[in-house]
Amino acid sequence: MESIKQNITSPEQKLLQAFVCEGCHQHVSQTELIIPSGPREGERVIANYGCRCEDIKLAKAAEQKYSQLKHRNRMDRFNYYSLINDSLKEATFDNFDALDSNLKQAKEKALAYSHSFDRKQNLLLTGDYGTGKSHLSISITKALMKRKYECLFLSLPKLLTKVKGTYNTKGVTEEELLNIIQCVDLLVLDDIGAEQQTEWSTSKLFEILDDRSGKATVYTTNLSSDELKERVSERNFSRVMDNTNVIVINGSDYRRRAF
Repeated sequence: MESIKQNITSPEQKLLQAFVCEGCHQHVSQTELIIPSGPREGERVIANYGCRCEDIKLAKAAEQKYSQLKHRNRMDRFNYYSLINDSLKEATFDNFDALDSNLKQAKEKALAYSHSFDRKQNLLLTGDYGTGKSHLSISITKALMKRKYECLFLSLPKLLTKVKGTYNTKGVTEEELLNIIQCVDLLVLDDIGAEQQTEWSTSKLFEILDDRSGKATVYTTNLSSDELKERVSERNFSRVMDNTNVIVINGSDYRRRAF
């Protein structure tokens, strides 16, 4: 009975050749089969036993799909938690308007920071209103997210307002928001020093800076070093400047150039 069953289910086989597959580098036995039964009964087919090329192809396709899904999830998290003005949502390095040598130099330094990103070095962009500090900082986040880094862009005044809002409303909690801030590879704190100065805001800023210790943060401000120290407190200023490179951006307000 067993031999009858084997004859019914096992096709005739003929070894054609044995070789090492160039694709998967496996030892392959190329065999000709004659299908013994079913709709394709009697059909001759060639099978490469031992070849893993198709498995590798399927695995790569699955990995690519998973990578695309993770990138979409990163973008969804970035868009959900970030606090960005509409005018900045399309900002990239490519559309940064570097009209003079100082702006070109600032762009080159910001690009260099994104290219050599090591998760520990901080950056402070300082200069007058409308010189492109926020544009460059969000461009850094977009460049890094293409390389699979987790980033977050937060206007500090809006962030503190958001944190206060969590005390009385449902939705994103303060703990959830602060956990995200702590964990991302790069945090941008935009417009630091522009927040309303209170004992609570100074304390909350220190908590954020303390949680980010040893992790990359990009700051932007319109204030000079003395002004920033006075606004955010000497302790917070010391945290901001720890392991931080400074880019000074001078130029006319791009929002008023047409005028």
